[in-house]
Amino acid sequence: MNGILYGIGVGPGDPDLITLKAVKAIKECDVICLPKADKSQCRAYQIALPAVPALAYKKIISFDFEMIREKEDLMTLHQEFYESYKQLLLEGYNLGFLTIGDPTIYSTFGYIMKLAKRDNIDVEIISGVTAFCGSAAAVQEIICEGDENVHIISGDLNLDEELKMPGTKIIMKSGKNLTAIKDKLVSLESQEKISVYAVVDCGMETEQIYKNAITIPDDSRYMITIIVKDREHLG
Repeated sequence: MNGILYGIGVGPGDPDLITLKAVKAIKECDVICLPKADKSQCRAYQIALPAVPALAYKKIISFDFEMIREKEDLMTLHQEFYESYKQLLLEGYNLGFLTIGDPTIYSTFGYIMKLAKRDNIDVEIISGVTAFCGSAAAVQEIICEGDENVHIISGDLNLDEELKMPGTKIIMKSGKNLTAIKDKLVSLESQEKISVYAVVDCGMETEQIYKNAITIPDDSRYMITIIVKDREHLG
């Protein structure tokens, strides 16, 4: 009988935000998979460790995921990682794939899940607190209410049209595009059309909060979530 592949969301950064279900799954999994070769540099592992000390003694399979845009190269990388533990699943071991936030939001786990399902391996997803929910709590701002829309946007896009959409805009995956995004937000904020909030390293000891666009750092190395609110919906 095949094992089960678990996608385990560990939340945005604060170990206290890990769900009881995630803690239970980590304890019960035979092997833990990490999307980073060095577990000391893996955020998901470092978030989970204080909540589940037994994690330090688990068998770990890890693999470095580079920021690759070419679809074929990315597929090859995912296949290589999956193949590194596929046999364990086929032999009946349960594997837990740790991911920051929630496994269904911009997560590498999604690609691995598809490969496992092709081999008829059972998959279970354990939800985690998302970075944008954690960030909204940090800045004490409601994401939406009433009939207000919410748009989750990739920071890899141009954003000219996306920022015109009514409602709250959540910008994730800003990466190397952060400076260009910041310039657009500064311009809109100066026209008093929007209010901007950003959180770096949400829930971690290094957490930083910014309550206007001009103060957002330009450094693309940061794990940053940006919340853009229409002024008419501000509380």
